[in-house]
Amino acid sequence: MSDYTKEVRKRGCNLLMVEGNRERNKLFALIFRCFPEIGINMEDIWIYGTNIYMLYEDVVREYGETWTEDDIDLSFVISRKQSREEVCYKDDFVNILLVFDYERHDPNFSEEKIKQMQDHFADAADAGRLYINYPMIESYQHLEGLPDEHYAEYNFALVD
Repeated sequence: MSDYTKEVRKRGCNLLMVEGNRERNKLFALIFRCFPEIGINMEDIWIYGTNIYMLYEDVVREYGETWTEDDIDLSFVISRKQSREEVCYKDDFVNILLVFDYERHDPNFSEEKIKQMQDHFADAADAGRLYINYPMIESYQHLEGLPDEHYAEYNFALVD
């Protein structure tokens, strides 16, 4: 006999995957307070805990070197890696959004990896849509407003 008293799986949500707590707790908490119509709840934000190059390596580890030819399920890869109580699948989500920093200074930096990720993760309703912060998420602190008419003219010193 089936046991129908178990918690029903939450389906049809939006998933937002970010690098760390700062993005989740500061930036997106503020965005969602200002724009509730976005329809993403704080519990729908998963913290990956490391950068895009480690995500790339996790995808290669799960799907192999020819992963770009496969139907990648990032929510499955991440929920398994994070030892979530319940493994999730991309069909559980209406949209999957990935927000990661460019991280040019990282020893694993590769423009080819970034390009592969952008090419593959280009559809939020399918494998996911990747958004790259350049140079990093904290750059939003330098905007004068939204929109910022002078954004294209800003220059910042590079620190090695």
